[in-house]
Amino acid sequence: MRGGDGTRRMHREMPSMRIASWLRGVALAAFALNATTASAQDDDPLAPFLGTWSGVFTMQDDPRWGLEEFVCFVGCPAVARDTLKGLLADPANDERPFGDLMGQAIGAQNAEFAQLLTPLGRQIQSENTGENDPKLLCQPYGFVRQVTNPLPIAISRNGEHLWVEYEEWSLLRPIFLDGRAHPQYRTPSLLGHSVGRVENGVLVVETARVLPDRISDFTQGGYSDELTAVERYTVKDDPRRLELELTITDPVTLTAPYVITKIWFATPDVELVQDRCSEFPGKY
Repeated sequence: MRGGDGTRRMHREMPSMRIASWLRGVALAAFALNATTASAQDDDPLAPFLGTWSGVFTMQDDPRWGLEEFVCFVGCPAVARDTLKGLLADPANDERPFGDLMGQAIGAQNAEFAQLLTPLGRQIQSENTGENDPKLLCQPYGFVRQVTNPLPIAISRNGEHLWVEYEEWSLLRPIFLDGRAHPQYRTPSLLGHSVGRVENGVLVVETARVLPDRISDFTQGGYSDELTAVERYTVKDDPRRLELELTITDPVTLTAPYVITKIWFATPDVELVQDRCSEFPGKY
């Protein structure tokens, strides 16, 4: 597991359900960048989205989570969450280990994903293995895995634009809110070029010009630099949470859009910590 603040990380083992084996490929630390959060006015449509948000991976003991969320610690399609929820509700599964049920839900996710792959998408998936994953060399994730990563995130203002600060890999992502278009000839980059707007209380972010990478460790599917993405962030209360619907489109690897969802709770007292992956290359 990637190194980091030992005290902070000790509580991050999964509870009695023992799903830690699913988390081995996930990095456990990051570096807090010093983006300044401007004080938001009550009438600021961006105000609800500002602050620090944490997912189930670093809040396993919080009783507000449904167990079905544990299959989605790095984001998942609806079929994974719904399958696990249905399995947990069936008394016939009361004695089955949670890890078995989670594995079945991930299997349903992967079966659905396989139906969306183009021939080249299937080839790329077959060539992706744990052994050739760039993270073994402490190389940051690409766009999709970064957006759905399991560690906390912080959203702040940068003038009229937004910063998304990721504890995972210590990355800082700008989202431009001035109505600009994606640059036509921009060189693809790790997180691409993102533009956003608020529509009826929903933060909509569109991203293009990304470098190729994988969709997730579970699917092992990859995508090309032709991927485009639409993120829709909604803030809800009781408990206060940030909900993401991420729709990715890639004509090279996918025959239809692929939709991933993820939930974070508001955690204003959480501070992002420093990434020390370079001290533990290839370690989990």
